Amino acid sequence: MMIKPSLTILVLCLTLGACSTTNVSDWPRDIPPQALFIEAYQADARNQQLQSQNEYLEWVIGFYEGTLLYPTGWQDVEMQLMQGTPVSERSALLPRLTELGVVIGSEWAKDNDVRLINNRLLALWGSTLQLMVGPEQKLQAINEIARDIDLLLLGELQREAIREARYAETLGFEVFGDF
Repeated sequence: MMIKPSLTILVLCLTLGACSTTNVSDWPRDIPPQALFIEAYQADARNQQLQSQNEYLEWVIGFYEGTLLYPTGWQDVEMQLMQGTPVSERSALLPRLTELGVVIGSEWAKDNDVRLINNRLLALWGSTLQLMVGPEQKLQAINEIARDIDLLLLGELQREAIREARYAETLGFEVFGDF
């Protein structure tokens, strides 16, 4: 019996994915404290029915560090934004960016059937932030995204309404194709 190449690749990817499981007991020092995410996990009874705390925390780490399928994590976004920001301006930007990461990561790490923040929104927000040039524009983008997240989590904004054009107008960049 001959195995098709696509099936072989799928099996290999699944095997590699299983080997790359993160150990949440060895929490990375360069991401926010695990206690913040445990609190977020415990606040969502519906998600607890679908996902273990350990699985949730593994996804949080994947959000920050990247995964096999999405190698760019929130730490990469933060690093890129900080590299393009003068040292004297970083102290105003970093706390807001860190706070935004905790809010996004806490929601994104939930089971797909529960979470309100999906991969499309992650890509949109990461791209939007990376398009910003000066510290003021970066802070404005963080504030716009944070406002939309608040509205999304309150049920006052649907994720389908969050598109690239929404930010292009207020932040002044050109839309090349909408997310």
